[in-house]
Amino acid sequence: MGKILIREIDVYPDKAQYRPQGQGKIVVELLSETGGYIEVLAEFKQLHLSLWIERVTYQLPRSQKTKIMIPFQASASNWECYGVEVKILDGCNVIAKKSTAFDVADHWRRAPRYGFLSDFAVGEGGHLQDVEALNKYHLNIIQFYDWMYRHDNLIPPTEEFIDPMGRTLSYRVVKEKIVAVHKKGMAAMGYGAVYASLKDFHHQHQELGLYKNDGKPYHLIDIFYIMDISPDSEWNKLIISEFRKAIEQGFDGIHLDQYGFPKKAYRQLNGKRELVDLAECYPVLINQTKENLSEANPEVGLIFNNVSNYPVQTTAKAKQDAVYIEVWPPVVHLRELKGLIDRGRELSQGKQVILSAYLPAFKQKEGYDPAAAENGALLTMATIFASGGYHLLIGEDNNILTEAYYPSYGKMSKEFIREVRSYYDFIVRYGKLLYDFSLLDLSMTHTGGINTEIVFQGDVPIIPNGDLNTVWTIIKELPDYKIIHLLNLVGIENDYWEQGKTARPRKQTDIQCTVLIEKEIRGIYLASPDLLTTEPLELPYQMVEHEHGKAVKFRIPELLIWDMIYLQF
Repeated sequence: MGKILIREIDVYPDKAQYRPQGQGKIVVELLSETGGYIEVLAEFKQLHLSLWIERVTYQLPRSQKTKIMIPFQASASNWECYGVEVKILDGCNVIAKKSTAFDVADHWRRAPRYGFLSDFAVGEGGHLQDVEALNKYHLNIIQFYDWMYRHDNLIPPTEEFIDPMGRTLSYRVVKEKIVAVHKKGMAAMGYGAVYASLKDFHHQHQELGLYKNDGKPYHLIDIFYIMDISPDSEWNKLIISEFRKAIEQGFDGIHLDQYGFPKKAYRQLNGKRELVDLAECYPVLINQTKENLSEANPEVGLIFNNVSNYPVQTTAKAKQDAVYIEVWPPVVHLRELKGLIDRGRELSQGKQVILSAYLPAFKQKEGYDPAAAENGALLTMATIFASGGYHLLIGEDNNILTEAYYPSYGKMSKEFIREVRSYYDFIVRYGKLLYDFSLLDLSMTHTGGINTEIVFQGDVPIIPNGDLNTVWTIIKELPDYKIIHLLNLVGIENDYWEQGKTARPRKQTDIQCTVLIEKEIRGIYLASPDLLTTEPLELPYQMVEHEHGKAVKFRIPELLIWDMIYLQF
């Protein structure tokens, strides 16, 4: 009997996220050159601990793709994260293997992995490969960008319509994709600008507009005119009623957008000019919207866009489900992304942080270098994820955001898709070590400078400052874990998060680490998305003397872009 040859293998869960005690399946896709009987072994894990194993025997056909489903039941927890190691056996021989991950949550706000859809043309009808692609990144909330008829009248009056940017769209396609994302365990978020009307509406209702100090109306590209969102304004009532119509049409929530300007403006009230501070208006509008929409759907979700982090100090605690920040200059360096995430988590006291950090290096124009764009993207993703943030970046059938107008997305190469999926598998499996709200950041107090609780030795500076040509250390702590993130910034020409890099960081090897311990150590493990597997590697260690008592010393064999080491106590 001849040996079975597997040419391709892919593994992923059938939904982006599971509800507690729901039914799930791990999908195993195989392409074999030869047919025959195989055994599929799926080992379910939390971190490095094996929980249970499922086995399926299957007869492979020859030279055609096969899907094998491995069923499981989700746990009853409010939020838990799992890894799955799949091996294909021909007798006793492992002939292929691949890993994936999934999580179980009572609401997407526990782990808001944000993606997007923006193509709703008539020709999109029946083509749902974009939703299938979103699922493979575990994207559990999907923003439907520019799905609506008008910014001041969201629901289109006909099945086919022309949107404000001149695109011919199909509302039937929009509704079809809402149903499709629901089937994949995703929430559908309808885009809605909180204060934008079209020019003709503004012309008819000039008393509802916001104005500059010279009396001219505020607008964006002479298409979208900015209206008064004060709590007592008629526009406020109108736009909330439009958002509610969208929820009643099947959306699970609203993505509340603003443009970052104006921050203060004038309105006309009873024939008098009055100054409006929008930073004070936004949280009230968020809360009013939440209260109204919750009547239509008690689990309704809201996400508000803090453009360039404005005004997160007033909106972070409002009744929304995440802190969402659209990143613009002057935040330009990788290390500054961590600052946004840290502040958002601190101010909100219980909300996850999503960064909308567009990557213009993927714009396919003259001189476009796809390899450089990909190199830069991995560093940006690693920085955001290691810092405890999520990233709105991926959508529309394996495409990537390049700017604030989503239909101008860029393409990802087949190999890069594989790498990005590895990063998203990673943040799902290790979600608790990355995003738990009880995480304590020790980065600037336990290593570097006068701090000797964690000491590194290597060929380059290994410090917590995020400087170019160093290994950047981010240290977090949970009651039973210390988590060490190493981000490699050595050998790259710049540390600007939105720019491409002509080469990836120079690989670092043989990094020595000594950690002062307060409790008995149970194990030390290394995991990295750069290894294209979610499986952790157990690191050997030895007990050594430290100026403050006992410590463990271990060696990190290599660092490509991002390594995460966790010590279990």
